[in-house]
Amino acid sequence: MKNRSIAAALTFTFVIAFLPHAAFAWGYVGHTMINRLAAETLPENLPAFVRTPDAIAEISNLGPEEDRIKGAGRSWDDDNDPGHYLDIGDDGMVAGVVHLDALPRDMQAYGDALAKAGTNPYRMGYIPYTIMDGFERVRQDFAIWRVDDYLSTHAATQAARDEFAKDRALREVLTLRDIGDWGHFVGDGSQPLHITVHFNGWGNYPNPNNYTTEHIHSPFETAFVNAYAKIADVRAAMPMVKLGIPDHLLSQDEIGTLVGGYLLETSKQVEPLYKLWAAQAFQHGSPDAVKFTDAQLARGASMLRQLIFLAYENSLYASFGYPEVPVRDILSGKVVPTQASLTP
Repeated sequence: MKNRSIAAALTFTFVIAFLPHAAFAWGYVGHTMINRLAAETLPENLPAFVRTPDAIAEISNLGPEEDRIKGAGRSWDDDNDPGHYLDIGDDGMVAGVVHLDALPRDMQAYGDALAKAGTNPYRMGYIPYTIMDGFERVRQDFAIWRVDDYLSTHAATQAARDEFAKDRALREVLTLRDIGDWGHFVGDGSQPLHITVHFNGWGNYPNPNNYTTEHIHSPFETAFVNAYAKIADVRAAMPMVKLGIPDHLLSQDEIGTLVGGYLLETSKQVEPLYKLWAAQAFQHGSPDAVKFTDAQLARGASMLRQLIFLAYENSLYASFGYPEVPVRDILSGKVVPTQASLTP
C-alpha cells in the first residue's frame, strides 16, 4: 500500500482491526496466490530447479516479502515504497507528461520527463521500472545459470567443473529469491488501485459519477481477497497469453512496451472497480465482484508466468563477464572462460 499520510494511516487501522496482521498491496493471500500460480504453471522447458515443489513453495512464500520489509527504516521506505505504484490520471498520463504507451526507457529518462511537470518518480510512483529491473535481473540470473550448468560438465578440469557446479547451486538459490521478490511488483501491477491517482477513494478530482471517497484500498485488496478469492477459481481465470520468443536480447524499450501494455490494461479496470463499489458489490460479496477480483489476480499470475518464461528464453542472448562474453559463444564451445573471467 502506498505510504500516504493520514488516509493510509486510517486504512492501516481499519485492517489491523479485522486481520491478524498488517497487510499491504494485494495482501498476504493475494501475493502468495499470484506467485504460486505463476510458479505452478511454468512451461516444462524451464530448468527443473524452478519447477520443484520446494521451488514453488519458496517463490510463493516470497510473494509478500516486499511488503513485509516495509518499516525497515526511513531511507528504505522513502526510496522503495513508490516502486509499488504509479499515479495515472484521468487523462491516462502520469503528471500529464508520461503515457504508458510510451514509457521513457529508464528511470533517469522518466525522472527527466516528470521534472518538466514539476514532479519526480518518488511522488508519482515508478512501478514500471521495478518490474523492468526485475526482468533484467532474472534474465541475467538465467544467463549465469546456463553457463554454470554447461561448464559444470564441459570445463577443462575436474576442479573447474566442481567450481562451476558449486556456483550453479548458488545461482539457483539466488534465482528463486529474485523471482519470488520480483513477483511482488508484477502482482502489484495487476491491482487497479496501484495504477491510479484514485488509489484510496476517488479523492479531490472531478467526480461526475459520484464515486466513493471512502478508503477502499485495503478493504478491496486484502479483506475482500481474503474472504472470497479461491486459488482454483483464479487459476481457471488465468489468460493463456503467449509471448513471442525474440531472436535477440530484448532492449529496454522493448521491455518497456511489454510492461507498459500490462499496466495500461490494469489502469482500465479502475473505473469498473469503482462502479462495482458504488453498486455495493464488494460490500455484499456479489458474484460480479468476485469475478472481477479473480480476473485481476489471474492477470498478475499470468503476466508473471510469461515474464519468467521470457526471461529464461531471452537469457540465451545475454552476455556477462569482463570483457563481456555472449552466452551462446560459451555454450557452443567458441569461448572457454574461467570462473574468474566471468566475474567483472
